Amino acid sequence: MIYPQLHRLPRSSRLAAACICALAFALLLGGCSAATAPAASASPSASAMPVVTLAPTPTPEPTPTPTPEPKNRSLTSGRVIPEGTPLRPFVLSIDNAAGAKPQTSLMEADIVYEFLMEQAITRFQALYNDTYPLYAGPLRSTRYYVIDMVQEWDCMFLHEGYVVLKKPYRRLPQELITLYLPKGDFRGYSKNFYRTQGAYDDFETENGYKFRATEAGRGSVHALYYRIAALVNRYYGEHTAKESQRFLFLENITYETGKPFTKVTLSFDNKKDPNWIEFVYDAEKNRLFRFESGEESLTRTLIDHGDNYITEQMNVQNLIVQYVEYGSIKDDGKHRRTCEMIGSGKCDYFINGQHVTGTWSRPTVEDYTTYLLDDGSLVTLEPGNTWIAVHPSSVPVRVE
Repeated sequence: MIYPQLHRLPRSSRLAAACICALAFALLLGGCSAATAPAASASPSASAMPVVTLAPTPTPEPTPTPTPEPKNRSLTSGRVIPEGTPLRPFVLSIDNAAGAKPQTSLMEADIVYEFLMEQAITRFQALYNDTYPLYAGPLRSTRYYVIDMVQEWDCMFLHEGYVVLKKPYRRLPQELITLYLPKGDFRGYSKNFYRTQGAYDDFETENGYKFRATEAGRGSVHALYYRIAALVNRYYGEHTAKESQRFLFLENITYETGKPFTKVTLSFDNKKDPNWIEFVYDAEKNRLFRFESGEESLTRTLIDHGDNYITEQMNVQNLIVQYVEYGSIKDDGKHRRTCEMIGSGKCDYFINGQHVTGTWSRPTVEDYTTYLLDDGSLVTLEPGNTWIAVHPSSVPVRVE
């Protein structure tokens, strides 16, 4: 750059010119620096600030609870069974007199009904469906109210002895029960079985179905047994029972209203022994163990194709106490009882250590019994075997 000759101007003029040159030089320097560095921007006003809109955070959708896969369950035990498995119950009347103990194959029954008979004697009605024992017993006679119960199952029924009473207690089981073995086209069902001619599980060799096995302390009247699996194989045919939902089943079922218990005492109107029958709950095993007259109720479970057995205490998964009206038949020398299985009444349920209450209902003999909670819904049981104590409604049951 060429600067003017300042020394040739007057002193005052030189000072003014110097200031002007200095100012011009400063402006020149500012212009050069602007080419190499950005000038500072002025702060924008609040109204000029850009508005940033944030996208809303999506609300996470709850993970849907998986719907349990429907299971095909047995209507008698709640166990999972293959699709298409037919309902084919078999009911057997089993003795419970002193000389009949221990009974055989009670643990294989899906359901056991216990009815009060004459005096202080009960009798078991063992219902088999999921599995059939090679043999079971000992057999005894039936009663008209047992026939009322069996009729609703549309099944095969076997007993030893029956007295037809007058109206209103007259029942002809061959007309009411679909597969009533003592009557009908079941020739040979009462033929004697001989172990020497074939094994208990031999269904091919021609042989019989009933036998007596007397032993010390057991007379012949308490020693009659039948080959259940062989009878089903031979006589059930194509019949399938009517499917009816008496109760529901679910693993690990709990009830908010359930009360814990440890023992259930059923006197069944035994005035001499108010603690006659007891079920004691074992929380570790989650089972109810049966006692009678203070002693363990023992039962024999067959092994080794029926040639041997193990003896164990009778125990169940669920206990239902079904309260009914018992009475007595007028002028009956055998002191036979009446029992109302048609109608409705109260129920106590003992499931997984919990006690809940409800009702039972069977409006007519053509209907089946439903077991309900107090709210009117079907009771849900734990899958497994169930004991139904058909107990006098006039006699209290003690729950501890």
